[in-house]
Amino acid sequence: MNSKVKPAPAGPPLTEDELKAIERLDRVHGVGGLKSALLALLASPVVPGRLRTWREETVLVAEAEVIRVDIGKLGPSTRLPWFELLLARMGAAPLQDRQALLRSARRVLGPPGLPIDRLLWLAMRRHFGEHPLTAAHGANDPDHSRLSIAELLHVAHFTAHLARMVPSDDPEEGQRWYAAVMARWLKPAETPPWQRPDVDALVHALNGLQGMSWMQRPQVVRTWVAAAMAGHYGGLPPGAADALRLSSLLLDSPMPPDLARQYAEISPD
Repeated sequence: MNSKVKPAPAGPPLTEDELKAIERLDRVHGVGGLKSALLALLASPVVPGRLRTWREETVLVAEAEVIRVDIGKLGPSTRLPWFELLLARMGAAPLQDRQALLRSARRVLGPPGLPIDRLLWLAMRRHFGEHPLTAAHGANDPDHSRLSIAELLHVAHFTAHLARMVPSDDPEEGQRWYAAVMARWLKPAETPPWQRPDVDALVHALNGLQGMSWMQRPQVVRTWVAAAMAGHYGGLPPGAADALRLSSLLLDSPMPPDLARQYAEISPD
């Protein structure tokens, strides 16, 4: 196996089936195989119709079904790290192949959608260079613990979307988490009421967050994770952890240790 895999410190040990699947997936480098694997990671069993779309998009790939079965053997601690590693491999493919993958991904992620879908889609587009990070502010920023009104609105809108998944899929718990996050910067009476952002508002908020200082972005991520971990001593549910890991990736911010401990470390040799 070319890639090194270190099990998650806070997760269960990897099973023999999972390790064998990882070993086979590590040999996937061709465009067709990478496309099959990445689309399989998007084809959530919660939305059964996605499997049919996945098969339509991979019909010309001989090994697609074998790859899909191996993807299905990945556990919560390895699915997202493999998604990121496979994206990195696909990033070396010709532009036309990357664009074709994005079109296929849009079909697989078609309605009905899940809250995590928007983050996965944005992560794919960012990784392929369609939305590079806005130039960060310089090192001479004023007090980085303070955010402007515009920045606070960006935080509020993006946090409102995350609250659909974090710290669980319970809407009431999510709205309490939203209030706890915003209390880091605003008094309760000043906090914008929770409201689910549409796609345009989410992308606008993300662009604003990406343009914040390199010192401010990790501060926001740490606030998200700390508020989510309160009362979740055994770790976050997989969906909540994935949403926060993808958000760290989108903000080009290191994962806080409490979140990183839930994932296996996978790095190429």
